[in-house]
Amino acid sequence: MDSDDDGSIDEGDLGYFADKRSYSFLFSNLEDEKPSKKTKTTEDDYAERKYAEAKSKPEQNVHHMLPIKTDQGLQQRSRIIEKEKPAVEVPVAQPVEEETYQPQSVAEIYSLRQQYITKAKQDIAKLSCAITENPYNNIAAMKKLRNYCSTEDSKAGQTVRKLAMISLTAVYNDILPSYSVKPSKELESLSKEVKAQHSYETDLLRNYRVFLDLLFDNLNLAFQTKKEKAKAKVPPEVLVARQNLGLLSLKCMAELLSKNYNFNLRSNIVNTLIPYGASKAMGGQLADVVTATIVEIFEKDKQGECSVEIVRMIAALVKKKGNNVNGKLLKCLLHVRLVELGEVKKEKEEKLPDTALLSKKQRKHRKEQAKVRKELLEAEAVENKKKKSRLQSESLDHIFVTYFRILKQFHDTPLLPIALAGLSKFAHLINVDFFTDLFECLKRIIKEETLDLSDSLNCVSTIFTILSGQGSVLDVDIGEFYALLYQNILLFTPDTPSETYHILKQALTNTIKRKVPLSCQMAMVKRLCTMSAHLNPKQSHIFLCEARKLIRSSPRIAQMLESDEEFGKPFYPEASEPGHANAEATVLWELSSIARKSYHESVRTTANHLCRYDPNSTKRSEVDHFLNNKFKDSSQCSILEDNFPKNCKKMQNRRAHLNGQTVLSDQKTDSIENLQFYSDIKANR
Repeated sequence: MDSDDDGSIDEGDLGYFADKRSYSFLFSNLEDEKPSKKTKTTEDDYAERKYAEAKSKPEQNVHHMLPIKTDQGLQQRSRIIEKEKPAVEVPVAQPVEEETYQPQSVAEIYSLRQQYITKAKQDIAKLSCAITENPYNNIAAMKKLRNYCSTEDSKAGQTVRKLAMISLTAVYNDILPSYSVKPSKELESLSKEVKAQHSYETDLLRNYRVFLDLLFDNLNLAFQTKKEKAKAKVPPEVLVARQNLGLLSLKCMAELLSKNYNFNLRSNIVNTLIPYGASKAMGGQLADVVTATIVEIFEKDKQGECSVEIVRMIAALVKKKGNNVNGKLLKCLLHVRLVELGEVKKEKEEKLPDTALLSKKQRKHRKEQAKVRKELLEAEAVENKKKKSRLQSESLDHIFVTYFRILKQFHDTPLLPIALAGLSKFAHLINVDFFTDLFECLKRIIKEETLDLSDSLNCVSTIFTILSGQGSVLDVDIGEFYALLYQNILLFTPDTPSETYHILKQALTNTIKRKVPLSCQMAMVKRLCTMSAHLNPKQSHIFLCEARKLIRSSPRIAQMLESDEEFGKPFYPEASEPGHANAEATVLWELSSIARKSYHESVRTTANHLCRYDPNSTKRSEVDHFLNNKFKDSSQCSILEDNFPKNCKKMQNRRAHLNGQTVLSDQKTDSIENLQFYSDIKANR
């Protein structure tokens, strides 16, 4: 160390430099020296190269491990230890002067809100007009319009969302086709125009699906279950806003279904809407929207595909919830379009010759014609009667299964009157196999349950309708049901709804087709005439017309218009059964009283016509015209029909007796003067 400090040279160094070969490189010129073509790599060169490579790499802390012995020999191992990064000093932010908050007045906030809403309205209107004018080129604008439906801006609340939803619903109603879009598998073989049309329909269907999903989410968020509401803990104000948005979403879906029930995704909408038809949320507003939509579809759907899905869903809901179903939803089944399947006229098909008698060219031509005919039928949307018949049969099965389930399981619920009304309406379509079971159910309900007037009449009307149609071959005693109908006539009041009178009219019409004893028919006529003196003019007119029908159906009842016979037994008006009332011992004196004292001109006209029973009268057109003008609102009422039967021998004496009396009152009856069957009265005057 001392020699180094003094600058002296070591003896070993002197010996090294004594060799000329060792320091000959000092006298050579490095620039003139050419590199040799072949250089031998020595261990020193390899070490220097490795050292240079290590210097070029970033510094790493390498931990050398013990080598392992492999088939190739010893293998060195090492592990890189990552160095901890030094902590970066975060510069201290200098204090910034805070901007002073300027409070806004209510007028300024309202003005900003109105400006935002106005701008949004303009954008929505522009997008809607662009899509409606040219949907093929502006299909991408639907996404922009749909963004407004999901925006949550505090400036406008839900106003912009509601406007966008209503606008997009109207746009879809305008541009959606009236057919179902089907995926095409062979796109390569299609023409360019067909490919463009298929691409447009696919994009339209995709956007329509996304919009429906948005409406579904709004509904699910607005009307959650009690458990979900308890977990979410939503404030009442937010809950009310969500419910209003959910109600609008339901209305949008209902309108889309009613206008586009032949388009895709119909089943998704039906499965979502029908459960809300049984809901009592928001005071029944949801149920009202759903039921109105269902009735509209039932009236418009001629093919029946959508109607079948709705009926199937209602039947499943009644099976699941039972008597918790809203009665309004069940009443919708009364509007299903059903016809008598046996009365559907078969189309006359051309009798084609047997294919065995045709040549190969003719058979090929026939196949081409059949293919073209099939395409034309699909293009013109001709109703397939076989398919329609099958759909109606399925709808009818679901309807009757629902009604029978209510009769057997839920007969003590408010759904019973609706089921009885439905059975009364569709009784002529019930299969004969169900008659016996249905009779037993109705008898049990009549005996055990306390039914009101309309329900009792529906039971009787259902049985008489069945027995007047396919059940006419059955040997069933209808005396019990006829007695029930006889008792219910006394329950009619001026406040009874007009629908109940229509049920009575239908039941009495069906009794005419059955063989009822004469004494029962006479008692029924007597009770109808008795009640007609205690009701309003329209109701009295219905009872008098029904009594006239019964008299016309059985001529022997006309003897009740006579008063010159002596009877042995008295009449019992309080009898519960018509056969025990002994109606042969009485006369229809009520008709004369009504004809003289009724204040309504048309009622007097009808009573006079019954009193003046004219077997030779054949003209009734003027009478019908007169009565129709007086009772325009009572379209369900029966008007005077054909002339009375002509095989009653005692009516000539009765007519001669009445001709000598002034039947009409002193009031002016200008509208009756033209009636021909009063010509004899005018002659006496």
